[in-house]
Amino acid sequence: RGGTALAKSAPGRGGRCRRRGVGAGGSAMAYGPLAQCAFMSGPSPFKKKAPPGEEKKHFKDLLPPWKPPDRCEAPPPGSFMLYCFDMEEIKDPNATSRSLPLDEMSHVTFGSSQEVDGMVYDGNKGVRPEHAAIYYMKSRWFLKAVNGPVTVESMTLHPHLKDSDGKPPKRYTSASTKKMETIEPMDAKKKLTREFCVFRLGDSERRFWIGGPLPLGDGEAEEAGATEGRKKERKERGEKADRGDRDRGERDRGERGERDHKDRDHKEHKDHKDHKEHKEHKDRDRKEDRDHRSRTRSRSRKRRR
Repeated sequence: RGGTALAKSAPGRGGRCRRRGVGAGGSAMAYGPLAQCAFMSGPSPFKKKAPPGEEKKHFKDLLPPWKPPDRCEAPPPGSFMLYCFDMEEIKDPNATSRSLPLDEMSHVTFGSSQEVDGMVYDGNKGVRPEHAAIYYMKSRWFLKAVNGPVTVESMTLHPHLKDSDGKPPKRYTSASTKKMETIEPMDAKKKLTREFCVFRLGDSERRFWIGGPLPLGDGEAEEAGATEGRKKERKERGEKADRGDRDRGERDRGERGERDHKDRDHKEHKDHKDHKEHKEHKDRDRKEDRDHRSRTRSRSRKRRR
């Protein structure tokens, strides 16, 4: 009682061992072949982690490089400029946007690849190697999502927008409440307008925008405050120009008065000199006449004698 006993199994059962434990309740616990293997061979190999290995992904269905439409053409020289800025940097009052002239460029591609020549780089994790592209056709710039989503934003969402010289551009707005639009690779191209000229790739914090004579969209117009500000600035410039003209006119009048005074003095001096010479010449003529008369009188007296 209260002890344990080991018993051999029958030969027909493959020599399995059973361990019987007799407790207070008289219940028995049996360990099967797993327990035997565990006792003889060490811990169980189940759920054991293998050493980590490197796995290389090979995409066999890579898309071919994007090609622009055949009707693309280069924009007029000096008309358009591509600007780039980061959201954290643009709030600095001394910050300026990086720029790229679009002269003789019919299309521009954007992505995270550093192996493609001429690609505008954005190293965000969500940006594909060849993410999006813009191209110029029929006097308009179009945006195409190539391999990833692209979000087109209104310039009213970016009050700190600046060009490469640090000057704010002309601001345009519309009555529409939709100020953002996301396009996917399966969507059609998107025309860039004067208000919707800002776009970003995926979830990147970098923004790109095009400055230049873009076409006006539906219901787009220049902001009233910006127009009044420009009118006021033009008025101030005009007042400054008028003030400068007045100052210049007064200065010219003063210089002209001094010049006229000098000319008048010079003329008076010349007239006085001429008058003096004329008087001297007249006196000399009178003296010669007197001398001639006196000689004539003396001759006539001699003849009379």
